[in-house]
Amino acid sequence: MRIALFGKAVSPDDAEALRMALDRVLTLDSQAWIHLPYMSELGDHMEVPSGLRAFDGEVPAEVDVLLAFGGDGTVLEAATMVRRGDVPILGVNTGRLGFLSNVSMDAFDLAMDALVAGTTWVEERALLHVEVDGLNLGSFPYALNEVVIHKRDTASMVVVDVHRDDTFVNTYWADGLLVSTPTGSTAYSLSAGGPIVLPGSEVVIVTPVAPHNLNDRPLVVPLEGEITLVAGGRDALFLLSMDSRSFPLEPGREVRIRPADFRVKLINLEHQDFFSTVRQKMHWGLDPRER
Repeated sequence: MRIALFGKAVSPDDAEALRMALDRVLTLDSQAWIHLPYMSELGDHMEVPSGLRAFDGEVPAEVDVLLAFGGDGTVLEAATMVRRGDVPILGVNTGRLGFLSNVSMDAFDLAMDALVAGTTWVEERALLHVEVDGLNLGSFPYALNEVVIHKRDTASMVVVDVHRDDTFVNTYWADGLLVSTPTGSTAYSLSAGGPIVLPGSEVVIVTPVAPHNLNDRPLVVPLEGEITLVAGGRDALFLLSMDSRSFPLEPGREVRIRPADFRVKLINLEHQDFFSTVRQKMHWGLDPRER
């Protein structure tokens, strides 16, 4: 098994646990790959074990699994590195468990045992492909969570015309507008009042952010097809965000969103499922009187 490692900022409190995790990885792959900036970050907190090989950009072709150390944001960034979904991602959370990074550091050895034993299972997640004429969206014009048009300041609002294929849907007057995947339904869309959607559902969610018309509510539509967003308003420039990446957007530009032609693969342990994660994160089933 060939392993690659990716992560972001390292807390000094996590340094010893991460060093032990690296040692365990090297027992499984004595020449494991590690993302170069992450190796530099680790080097500020520990002596990085020898044997790790640095890479930059996409993961090397021979890698079988990418371990992403951090939170859900780290997994989102890792999704840009796995060669259009060829390499599955195992999210290892160095803080509180997330919806995407659902293996704790305490369970890391168990997760490695499960990988070796073949008792993990892989879940494929849909992405959104985004195109805007005249705007360079980089080498990864895709979103695993959501695509958002939002305002740059607190004084103005965004007016967004929405079409699905050739059919007019609505004009939203709001602080912003999200188009979310089922994966993103538990992220920004949820905080804006959108529904929780089971991953694997072939839908997207259109959610206005603080709509100025209280009749506007989140809308669930089939994943297939193209959604077109055109933003206007008093602001001369808006922001287009794809997960954690943002780009300036001029009024009147068409933002075309359709399903990507590939999926990102996320690794889960045998006992894990979406509902157990939601129950834990959302505190379902707990009596609020018991505090």
